[in-house]
Amino acid sequence: MMDEACFFNPERRAVPEVEGSGERMNQMTFQELTDGLMNFYQQGKYAEALDFVEQNADDFPQHTARTTFWKMCLLSLCHRPEDVMSVFQQGLDAGLWWAEGQFKDPDLDAVRDLSEFKLLVDASNKKCIESQAQIDHDRAILVPDDIADELPLLIALHGRNGDKNYHLEYWDVARQRGWLVLSPQSRQAIYPGSYCWDKNEQGLEDILFHLEEIVKIYKVDRRRIVIAGFSQGSGMAIYAALSEKIGACGFIGVGTFIAEPDSLIPLASQTQPVRGYFVAGEKDYSLEKVRTIQKILKENNIPFAEELHPELGHEFPPNFEKSFDKAIGFIFKETR
Repeated sequence: MMDEACFFNPERRAVPEVEGSGERMNQMTFQELTDGLMNFYQQGKYAEALDFVEQNADDFPQHTARTTFWKMCLLSLCHRPEDVMSVFQQGLDAGLWWAEGQFKDPDLDAVRDLSEFKLLVDASNKKCIESQAQIDHDRAILVPDDIADELPLLIALHGRNGDKNYHLEYWDVARQRGWLVLSPQSRQAIYPGSYCWDKNEQGLEDILFHLEEIVKIYKVDRRRIVIAGFSQGSGMAIYAALSEKIGACGFIGVGTFIAEPDSLIPLASQTQPVRGYFVAGEKDYSLEKVRTIQKILKENNIPFAEELHPELGHEFPPNFEKSFDKAIGFIFKETR
């Protein structure tokens, strides 16, 4: 699997059982499609997973790049290399592309060394490079109903495979509490409409761009800037907070993931202390990464607190409003 443990949707949630076909399937959401696929996949039922995707993918044209990649991986797992090439070529002909790193997925091992597959990867990478050059800055903003003279600012970062609106509904709690919420969209595209924070310094540049723009529009209280995120977005948030470049006094991490925690060491050893708050689940595959990050913070005297949920996986907890309030309370504990 790829670095966040799931080739089709690293930003995982709990997985329900798949129900039989019928009216419910025709009305399913994309999250239900993803969860159903995950259920088959975890059981090693790759042919069933493929049938499930093929029956329902057309209902979600905005996610064609992702579902096409699912099909390629599942066909590879089903030992159908010629069909992998056919689906891949059809995707390219339709204008799709995928970042080169996507093809490192072990689920594609069966076709990786085939010359035709390599040619298709090269064609995809060329399209990717051309498209990356055209990606502009983008963001979403949530504005509180009552605008004070100066607004506290929450910078909320989407997870890998996400965009500016990804999980924004959870961060609306900040808006309800009187915070201005800025959700920058990374310019590191994985495929059309899907973004990541794989390169920390490039991600930091994107965040700083939006921060500089937002303070021109709203009066931001520089003493109350907090950066937060989910999964890879959380790892990026910690990196940005420790860099001191955004002036954050704290960070909030939910389902925190960072591929290389050691990248935080140089920043942690030089930063003025910020305060961090982790929302974690004992059933989250990224918990080991969280422990590594916390060890680095502890060794560098950076204070943090943790809220651990026994039954939580890689997802937001129920009643996240309470988690947010606890996080803000901890971050501003010494200044109140």
